[in-house]
Amino acid sequence: MQTFRQLIERLEAKGDLARVSRQVDPKHELTAVMRHMQRGDNKALLFKNVKGTDIPVATNVFGFRSTVAESLGLEEGNLLRTLVALENRRLPVDRVTDAPVQEVVLTGDKIDVARDLPQIVYAEHDAGAYITAGVLIAPHPETGVYNASWNRCQLVGDDKLRVRMMPPQHLGRYHAEAEAKGRNLPCAIVIGAPPGLMFSAASKVPYEVDELEVAGAWQGKPLRVVRCKTIPVDVPADAEIVIEGEVIRDIREEEGPFGEFTDGYVPVMKNHVFRVTAITRRKDAIYHAILAGGTEDLNLVGVPIQTEIYKKVSAFVPRIKDIATPGYVFGCVISIEKQNEDQPKNALLAALGGYSWTKVVVIVDEDVDPFNAADVLWAIQTRCTPDTGVYAIPRVPSYTREDVRDVHRGKIGIDATVPIPLKGLFERRRFPGEGSIRLEDYIDVGH
Repeated sequence: MQTFRQLIERLEAKGDLARVSRQVDPKHELTAVMRHMQRGDNKALLFKNVKGTDIPVATNVFGFRSTVAESLGLEEGNLLRTLVALENRRLPVDRVTDAPVQEVVLTGDKIDVARDLPQIVYAEHDAGAYITAGVLIAPHPETGVYNASWNRCQLVGDDKLRVRMMPPQHLGRYHAEAEAKGRNLPCAIVIGAPPGLMFSAASKVPYEVDELEVAGAWQGKPLRVVRCKTIPVDVPADAEIVIEGEVIRDIREEEGPFGEFTDGYVPVMKNHVFRVTAITRRKDAIYHAILAGGTEDLNLVGVPIQTEIYKKVSAFVPRIKDIATPGYVFGCVISIEKQNEDQPKNALLAALGGYSWTKVVVIVDEDVDPFNAADVLWAIQTRCTPDTGVYAIPRVPSYTREDVRDVHRGKIGIDATVPIPLKGLFERRRFPGEGSIRLEDYIDVGH
């Protein structure tokens, strides 16, 4: 899929999108509805009538991992293997001059981010409205290589945003290099980006690689880009909304608190200031909103992490069924077809070292669904031998956010696989005919 709205249209055609015509308040009410949906059917939502704006809001569009695969034209069963194969491919961008994202252009004193964008306030103690589904795009101040990344942006008012970014994140390094030369960093915030760009922005692409070219490779066709109206930056021509501007040098302002993806709050801290020079959008633009730590966010964050771990583990275990990050992205479950008793430990060590945030890894057999937390707990409780199957690595850091990093020290691995000589004894039950049963054909009407 080459546009965000292609994804929306596909979800609706499949019956995986729910429309909300009733007016909702963007402060808390929209998020409350979203959370109910994520706990239930987990469909995408399109809010048609959001108080204070005429722009509809779409959310939870990546509620399922299968949607991630479909948006990239891939099979879910081979998602990680294929993403690894695509990782080193590039497609030069397709530069155009006429772009849907520039059908409406606001500049100068016409800009007010507190008026021109939906003012979504997510959690109880959030400092205000935030952009949570903005892909920030900037060219390197010297080489011109494009970086794309996800960064939260606080909507302050008029032409001001506050942005969380810092090294070692690539965008933070870009700004640091520009700042060292006494320059602001031209930057664009893309909302409703093409799926390929969203995942390029979330992936662990090397610093020197152009992420607009990676996005083109992932979508199988060059990314269409157009030059911004007020800054020397290329942006996706088919996006929904673009906020043009620059990250100001030598200025930091207090930003936060914000309810982040760990389900707690990031406290008030000094962060960067973004000065808006233009807002461009489609005439019928759709605003994309992501709940930090919700099902959509965890898929966007989780799939690139799973891919990184797959690369490391596959060097030691050739038969990986799949890798999941159920519950949270600070741990993973790896389902393997074990060929010898050394493979689980090798997989554990490779996974724990393969991505810095990972601090809990569980290895299960191929008959265990790594995406089903109950199935994984069953495997731990019925197949793990705690005396020999639990490995603790003390004091190794994982999540390094300054105020909580001491909690995230130490890593643990759990081998929940069956010893090969006992495979027959641990064969799981099967129930013939179960897959063909439709329960509604058996239950009396009205009961």
